[in-house]
Amino acid sequence: MEFVRPFDDSKAFDTGFTGYKAQFVSSLESSLLIHSVIQENGCGPGLHYHHSDQLYFLLEGGMKIQLGEDVHSVGARSLVFIPAGLPHRNWNDGPGQERHFEMIIPRPGPGAPLAYPVESAEDVPVEWRATQKGYVRTVDSAHLEEPMPGFRLQPLADPASGSLHAVVNYAELDAGSAGPGMHIHRFDQFYLVLQGELTVEVALQKHTVGPNTLVVLPAGVPHRQYNSGNDAEHHLVVLSPAPIQGVPWDDGVDFVANGETHIGPNDLTSAAAAERGA
Repeated sequence: MEFVRPFDDSKAFDTGFTGYKAQFVSSLESSLLIHSVIQENGCGPGLHYHHSDQLYFLLEGGMKIQLGEDVHSVGARSLVFIPAGLPHRNWNDGPGQERHFEMIIPRPGPGAPLAYPVESAEDVPVEWRATQKGYVRTVDSAHLEEPMPGFRLQPLADPASGSLHAVVNYAELDAGSAGPGMHIHRFDQFYLVLQGELTVEVALQKHTVGPNTLVVLPAGVPHRQYNSGNDAEHHLVVLSPAPIQGVPWDDGVDFVANGETHIGPNDLTSAAAAERGA
């Protein structure tokens, strides 16, 4: 498992749509996460819908997006929530390229199409039509909450806003501040670093993570995060599936190496062969 996954344009593939390339950065059972870049005058697919919710977080440039009948102009550090069954399309009028982080939650099953093209909203089968409303929500310092000293959050998507399968929060971590101590979750968690550096301890690994890098924390993996730098750090937090109401999010754990190690059978065979050769 690679817990730290940088956005890398060299790993992006051409989607077949004008000026649009994408890099799949995570595909767990709970979610499919994609780094997308659309050049000026480029676009995604025409009007379509999904069987899963889709969310965009705009990182750079500007996006035009049609949600149902409404067209929105979206700027950087804004989240777009597209519920399952809502016809939509997006494009980039410029200036410059547009870069966004895309979340499809829950991940479609093996062999299932990612998108279903339509000519109009009436073409969506009745049983698949959206039951929630789409929206655009921008990061705003006036809406930040501070659950821990030096650690601020703004909810961008959660069940209360119609996102039934995921929670997405914008977070800021002051220099010298930290989130909870070592803990585990019942859900998958992802950090997308936007600004500054975040130190993340994952099991027995320690990583210092810079901007445009995704940290993947599957359910049950011990971890903690803190800012050991000199400047404030900003990141996006994605939880999927959405935590169950009334159930604690974090379960604190003690996780230390006890010195006991084991060698795999292949290594044993190789060591024995080397000894015979000697």
